[in-house]
Amino acid sequence: YHETQALLAGGLQLPPAVLKLPWLGEQLRDLTARAAQDPHALGAELRKLTDHSFEEITHIVGEISRNVAKLLLTVVSLFFVFRDGERVAGELARALEQLLGPRVHNYLGAIGQTVKAVVYGLVLAALVQGALAGLGYWIAGATAPVFLAALTTVFGLIPFAAPTLWGGVGVWLVISGSPVAGVALLIWGAIVVGWTDHIVRPFLISREAQIPFLVVMFGVLGGLAAFGLVGLFVGPVILAVLLAIWREWLLQSGQPAARG
Repeated sequence: YHETQALLAGGLQLPPAVLKLPWLGEQLRDLTARAAQDPHALGAELRKLTDHSFEEITHIVGEISRNVAKLLLTVVSLFFVFRDGERVAGELARALEQLLGPRVHNYLGAIGQTVKAVVYGLVLAALVQGALAGLGYWIAGATAPVFLAALTTVFGLIPFAAPTLWGGVGVWLVISGSPVAGVALLIWGAIVVGWTDHIVRPFLISREAQIPFLVVMFGVLGGLAAFGLVGLFVGPVILAVLLAIWREWLLQSGQPAARG
């Protein structure tokens, strides 16, 4: 204890790269200055920082774990859908036709087209996300940018998972002595790569499903907020069915005028 107190009293020297970090460097400089005056203050600050960091990490890990579990559940469900989907879809279509009449085929067609569009949009958006992130890794001088880009593509299949990867790489670059490259990568990821989920994916889904972009964007974001990962499919499907009903109603309401 006396040796630690003597070390702190003499002033703890931090690496220059750490002191240059935005905001964090200034906070660490103030922390070491207070620790030199009162060694007990360092323990209190570290406990406070550790508790807060532990809560944040626990929250992030919990969110990722829940999304991964939902993804696994979705994959298992898709297995049975591909195995028995045609038979179940036929039975469901016949049952719904008894309730809603022939119009149900329009709704089922909209559902099938939207689900396919979501799958295409999910994969293509992940590829775009991986390519943009890979460009950022390469410019920032990260190790193995191609591997990191491929890994980002895989993470891109899970909504909001890719930022944990390029964000971690950016923080690592900052800590390892490349603060400018690390901060630039974080900015690139937040502004360019991060918006792929909100812009590119709805655009691809809109183009494939022939649904207005704004409808798809609200469907994707609203579905994710309400239902989690499954909402990526549920949200656009619900709005696609509502849009099909709306168009059918407009067509029927316009028939008398057309005949006149």
